[in-house]
Amino acid sequence: MPFPGPPLPPSILVDEEISPVYDFKYFYPAKPGEVLADRYQTLVKVGWGVSSTVWLARDLQGHAEEPERIVALKIANNNASSAGHEREVEEHISMADPSHRGRSVIRTLLDSFEVKGPEGSYPCLVYPPMRESLSMYQRRFDDRKMPLPLIKTYIRALLTGLDYLHKVCRTVHTDLKLENIMVSFEDPTVLADFMDSQLAKPTPFKIDSAGRPVYQSRNDFGPLKGLRSIPQLVDFGLATRLEEDDDWGVWPIQPDHYRAPEVILGNGWQMPADIWNLGVLLWDMIDGKELFWHIHDQEGRYDARRHIAEMIALLGPPPPEVIQRYQYMREYSWPKPVRREDGRVCETAEEYFCGPFFDEKGITRFPISNECSDSRNILGRFLYENLIPDRKLSDTASFLGGEEKETFLDLAKRMLVWHPDARKTAGELAGHPFLQPKHTSA
Repeated sequence: MPFPGPPLPPSILVDEEISPVYDFKYFYPAKPGEVLADRYQTLVKVGWGVSSTVWLARDLQGHAEEPERIVALKIANNNASSAGHEREVEEHISMADPSHRGRSVIRTLLDSFEVKGPEGSYPCLVYPPMRESLSMYQRRFDDRKMPLPLIKTYIRALLTGLDYLHKVCRTVHTDLKLENIMVSFEDPTVLADFMDSQLAKPTPFKIDSAGRPVYQSRNDFGPLKGLRSIPQLVDFGLATRLEEDDDWGVWPIQPDHYRAPEVILGNGWQMPADIWNLGVLLWDMIDGKELFWHIHDQEGRYDARRHIAEMIALLGPPPPEVIQRYQYMREYSWPKPVRREDGRVCETAEEYFCGPFFDEKGITRFPISNECSDSRNILGRFLYENLIPDRKLSDTASFLGGEEKETFLDLAKRMLVWHPDARKTAGELAGHPFLQPKHTSA
């Protein structure tokens, strides 16, 4: 069992202490060797966030065929309202249809319990251990570029997972990013070797001003021993179930860069928002670079006007139905106000994202589509035409060439569509020619 390593100076900020909203009272003071729920013995901290820490632990209720089972414990803060929601969503996902092919691409909990601490009760979620996030995994390859056949396999698997999530579970992930895609261990010896290394070199820690131990996380499981890892979608703390066809989400979701147009415009969102999100993520996965370049203002803050301007540059302007829906929904107040990062409490998407974006009537001065260069009378002129950059979608895929580039852009255009109903579903996209393995004759 790993023991505490050398103490760190109190002045050094460790892991969760770095967060600007950090408050020691919210975090459980976990330490190596303690047994939680009379079953899980904590071993080494491997991750942290603003609302939880993650530890590898030994499951003391081992089975004959697996006497030394290692699990990952996500110990949520005592004020983390999302933990109960996350547990409910994952229990639904895990049982909806275990026989579906996409079920294996979604990581759900093995167990859950509460642990009592000095400042209250802390929800704990138990998961199978994973090697690392896709963002870390990419760094193991030259120029952060994974082999293209491997990436295609991953994308196809993720689409199969989304097909299960959307069709069977009626759930929108809402937060797809490289950090929320994890890869499995390619070989069991990777985890075993890592645990041996922790015994040899115990984890450094510090005691904060309140006397709480804060351990330094270790999440590097060493060089790859092969490419047999599979991806899994993780972190359903922000996921939303839409049980009926006419159920819609209206509040702001998704990381800034991957936000779908219907979210910004306040048009209401459903499962296709995830498809847009993954479509934008294709560039990060294949090229290691983001698709949109100009979505922040001079102070580095997210600017929805610039984001929409870049969407127009790459995809042409939105169709009249999208504009009409936007005009209709502009005054719609959310069921509950939402606080922005700058502290402002907002009641509408227009207010939250600093609209308006289109006037109520006007003449567009940009092409309706890439194939058409004339101007048309449409409802709603974009109010910030000066922000539209001189870029085309085809220019963004210089990392591919020839037929490969064309089939990739065809896939992207089926995902990055203004109107959510016009986007292909995850199940349809999984069969796209770009994602199919190339068979070479012997």
